Amino acid sequence: MGTQAGSLLKTFTGLFTRSQNRESHPAKRKPGRLPVYIITGFLGSGKTTCINQILNSTSGERFGVIVNDFGSISIDKELINGTGDQVIALENGCICCSLRNNLSEAVTTLGDSPYGPDILVIEASGVADPAGIISLLENEDLKKRVRIAGVICLMDAEEISSVSWIMSHLVKKQIRSADLLLLNKVDRVSESKKAAIRKEWIPLDMPILETVYAAIPVSLILGISHTGTSDLPSDGEHADHHHHEDHDHGFSTLSWTHNSPIRLSCLQALMKNLPSTVIRAKGIAYSSEFPMQQIIIQVVGKRVSITKGQPWIRENPSTELTFIGVGKTIQIGEITTRLESCLVKPA
Repeated sequence: MGTQAGSLLKTFTGLFTRSQNRESHPAKRKPGRLPVYIITGFLGSGKTTCINQILNSTSGERFGVIVNDFGSISIDKELINGTGDQVIALENGCICCSLRNNLSEAVTTLGDSPYGPDILVIEASGVADPAGIISLLENEDLKKRVRIAGVICLMDAEEISSVSWIMSHLVKKQIRSADLLLLNKVDRVSESKKAAIRKEWIPLDMPILETVYAAIPVSLILGISHTGTSDLPSDGEHADHHHHEDHDHGFSTLSWTHNSPIRLSCLQALMKNLPSTVIRAKGIAYSSEFPMQQIIIQVVGKRVSITKGQPWIRENPSTELTFIGVGKTIQIGEITTRLESCLVKPA
């Protein structure tokens, strides 16, 4: 293990030991592959502001954040719980480190450690194509330890039109690599300017979240368990066939449940072709193909993860899904109709 990766792991372990009400053993993270989010975007797009919010998050998850440069990260001294070689640990269980080399080694170390973070966030350089990081994380060795949970790209709505022709190719690569786009600084541009940006820069199927000061609902987008269970219905809970929609803070939430088994291939196709207004979906499925096991569903923007979970415990399993979208509607009728078409009809 390299010196820097060793320092990172040591600081994590020490931090969590101190945070566990003075217990003698640090808290272990939940089993499974470590979920990794990649934050990309051109210089000045708001990546640092976004990362500051993650580091100061109170979502309950322990974030590990790998940044390019400490100098631009703003952390209140009162929140700092410990420091190491290029590592800052916070009281809320998050940790921030600066790594210019050996990213693979650091990710391997954290992915192997039972005392590592619940979620890892990696900041891509503002002048780099994130495809390099994506390729690194998807190699056979690291795929055993981590999974890419989402690639999030920030775009500066005010300055995007001033990007040079040469750099515009890079920006478009960053956008195309993303699962979710944060159109930042929208308070500084007109509606017509936003429409022009969408037409010139953004693919039609790209889920978009408009932000000011890169303010994102951290718990909504990142605050999930990589086992797919912490924010999902408990297996001890039972839900009848119903759906409902909530509206809060500019987001719409559709909850859908059904006791009949659902065809997994059909559900997978649906999840890969959700309306672009849907930025998150999550839940458990009772599938006809694997009726004895929970099927864990996680969607961030265009990225879809469908994996086998634990065996069902309750006597009457059911599919329980939540969809979160931007605005006042997420096309309830279309989604529910497509879900119902995936159900296995009684013989």
